[in-house]
Amino acid sequence: MQTVRLTTCNTSYEAHIIKGKLESEGIPSILTNENMSNLYSGLISAFSGVDILVNENDLERAKEILKI
Repeated sequence: MQTVRLTTCNTSYEAHIIKGKLESEGIPSILTNENMSNLYSGLISAFSGVDILVNENDLERAKEILKI
């Protein structure tokens, strides 16, 4: 199965909150670019944001949970 980007967070703190919320609902997720976000925290999110990836089959349910 393929993973898809659910959203991009400005900070790793925010990304971990969302990851925890998804996992509490039974949706596994992966954080990418977390180290760059910590190193370059003041820059634009396209460069330093943390992407949250979910399984493509979980995408719509994850959006409903997060209301995005």
